[in-house]
This record gives sequence, structure tokens and C-alpha cells, in this order.
Amino acid sequence: MNKNQINKSRMFGTVDLVLDNHSALFTTFVELNSAHQKLKDGQLLIGQYRQVQEADSSGLTKNKILLKADVINGILKFSSALRAFATASKNAELKTKSHYVESELKKTPDPILYDIGVLLLGLASLVKTDLIKYAIIEADYTATSDLLASFKLAYAQPRVATTESKVSTRNISDVFKSLDKLLKDEIDELMLPFQFTQPDFY
Repeated sequence: MNKNQINKSRMFGTVDLVLDNHSALFTTFVELNSAHQKLKDGQLLIGQYRQVQEADSSGLTKNKILLKADVINGILKFSSALRAFATASKNAELKTKSHYVESELKKTPDPILYDIGVLLLGLASLVKTDLIKYAIIEADYTATSDLLASFKLAYAQPRVATTESKVSTRNISDVFKSLDKLLKDEIDELMLPFQFTQPDFY
């Protein structure tokens, strides 16, 4: 929330407290009771949206960075084995398809990095028996496949968190506008008779 919204939120809370403290004076005033409940509901919404806004998503980003490093290592392991096998078997096409270097992988966008990992797993699966000689065993396929699945989930999460925060910012703005209107057009007007009967409350 911005500074203006924080100040307004405090003001809404003050109005709510005053109405709570004098609720005995308008127990039969249905319209004012209804307006007061709308004020409470609006404050509850503001609190919910504020929690989403202020949620710390830095942990999601850190997790993704660590996973990306592991994914790159996994890709390089498969790339090295495939290149060695391709060289030994004189398979120029496979050598070209499996040629990746760390410096380029670090600059590669996450979705493309994920696709590269899947591609290399697919190429390796076709020559699985031959790659045992080059230090690729069954456990490497499972571990890298699981790692890629986790990475795909991780690189989407920070974007989702940012989107949710932006949506909450728009929503919270709408609630403030609604409560402003509620105070000016309803509560202020409904309070007018109390200036004569209950001046302290008014």
C-alpha cells in the first residue's frame, strides 16, 4: 500500500472503532448497521490483499537460481557423454546436437534451458547402453528428469507471485474507492440526525 492508502486505512479503522463504541445508539437503525458491516468487510478485504502484496517471494527466486545451476550441471554431464560417444562413433549429427557449453547455458532463458535438458535426455535414452562407458548410469536419467520437473515449476513461481501481487494492488485500489464512496455517500449522510440527538457521537 502507498502512504495515502495507509492513512486512509487508519481512518477507516477509526470510524469503525467509533461506530463499535456507540453501537448501542443505532441498534434499530438498519441502514447504518448495514453500512457499518460493509465498512468492516472492506477492511477485511484490504488486509487480505495487503498480505498478498507484501508476501516475500525472494525465496522462490533463490530456489530457482540453485536449481538452474544444478540443471546446467546435469545438461553438461549428458552433453559431455554424448559428445564423447558421438566422436568415438563418428556421429557428426549427434555431436552437433549435443554440443553445449556452460557460458552459453548460463545466458539461456529458463524455458529454453528446460527444453535443452529434455532434448539431451531424449538423445541419451536412444543410446543408453553405450553411454554407460561414459559415466552415465540409470540413476542419472531419473535424477535429471526429476530436476528438470522441479526447475520448470520453480521458474514459473516467481512470475505467478508477481502477477498475484499486481492483481492485489489493483483490487486493493478498488476497495479503497468503494469505502471512500461508502463513507461519503452513506455513512456521512446516515449520521446527520445524530448531530442533534447525540452530538458527541456525531
